Amino acid sequence: MQTYPLHDAENRLFAFEVSNLTLGRRGLCRIVETIPGASLVRRPKAFSWLREDSFCECLVDGELFEAEEPFGDNSRYWVGPHPPRWIAQTERVHDAFQRW
Repeated sequence: MQTYPLHDAENRLFAFEVSNLTLGRRGLCRIVETIPGASLVRRPKAFSWLREDSFCECLVDGELFEAEEPFGDNSRYWVGPHPPRWIAQTERVHDAFQRW
């Protein structure tokens, strides 16, 4: 899967984006469920695209990650820790999406 890495000022991966055209909100959550050490906390609700930008949350080794569609109509989903910052687990989450 094509990903769009986002780096901080020190060139460390802190989040990434994926296309929503081929994935869908529920598909994104299915990928999250394949990550070793991850547990899904929140899935998208019915018609979530109408009312929630943030639609998926999971814990990876105790760190909260979320997926959101900025502005509710973006062509990409943003995936990263909440609050956004560099943490080591982001590489593992990113790798799962690249392997998909």
